[in-house]
Amino acid sequence: MADVFDIFDIKPEDIQVDDEKKGESSLYTPKPDKGRDGVYTSLVRFLPDPYNPRKPYLSKYVYWLEDQDGKGFYADAPSTVGEKDQIQDLFFKLRNSESAVDKQLSEGLKRKAVYYGLVYIVKDENNPDLEGKIKVWKFTWKIKEKIEAQLKPKFDDPVNIFDPFDGKDFQIEVYKKGGWPNYDRCEFLSRNNPIKINGKHLTDTPEDKANLIGMLKDSPKLSDFGYKPWDEDTRNRVNDVLSMYLNGGGKDIDALTNNVNTKFTPSDELTNGSEDLDESDFSFSSDSSSDEEDLDDFLEDLDL
Repeated sequence: MADVFDIFDIKPEDIQVDDEKKGESSLYTPKPDKGRDGVYTSLVRFLPDPYNPRKPYLSKYVYWLEDQDGKGFYADAPSTVGEKDQIQDLFFKLRNSESAVDKQLSEGLKRKAVYYGLVYIVKDENNPDLEGKIKVWKFTWKIKEKIEAQLKPKFDDPVNIFDPFDGKDFQIEVYKKGGWPNYDRCEFLSRNNPIKINGKHLTDTPEDKANLIGMLKDSPKLSDFGYKPWDEDTRNRVNDVLSMYLNGGGKDIDALTNNVNTKFTPSDELTNGSEDLDESDFSFSSDSSSDEEDLDDFLEDLDL
């Protein structure tokens, strides 16, 4: 144990400095640009959250906003947790206006639903080093729809795809359509089977169960990706953006209406731990099936 009085007798060469190396990301990011010939394929298995098994994935709403200098940032939507949401209030005020300009301005204040779940990476030829690891996959409404089709099918028996013994593997096949990632060809395999860990199927033994529980507890925590209240800096930036919409705020109306999310090109300067978000999360397609990914139930009847 070091002597407390050492604080008065430490030379520069004695100071231990930690290397500022970025750790491995806890996110799984199967993007077309990272795949072969523009298609990313892999095989994963959805797993339950060990800290809340009855809620195996998280969801939240987020906004992408740009300030007067054109610098972008994202903010979690307070409406995610049922709190008053200034951005959503202004969105509806503009959307319900009789002014065509106001309606167009509202496009820049849409919220987007994003989802997070734990996946065990069974096979990934694009990144073999990830095989056998548990990551957090941020997925879209399209994938959520496929999960719900297994949990609550219209005609077949329900399947708990998160069950380590009786779930299903999920084939990821992501490609670009209209310039944005498309997940239509992703699907659950037809056969129920125990998860395969390190080449061996999980067995109903205390040893295998303990091994899986240990892996899950060492995996990233889903709760880290849940809704985060605005800090003072985010609140100030949001207020500046809202004032810009309400009274111009130094930015003319042409600039505002020309910068709405018809084609999203984010700045490299993202704030608030935005590792889990990118431009594809705020893309808006003319395809009606893609529109559903971008809107909540309140907005499904809008022509986008």
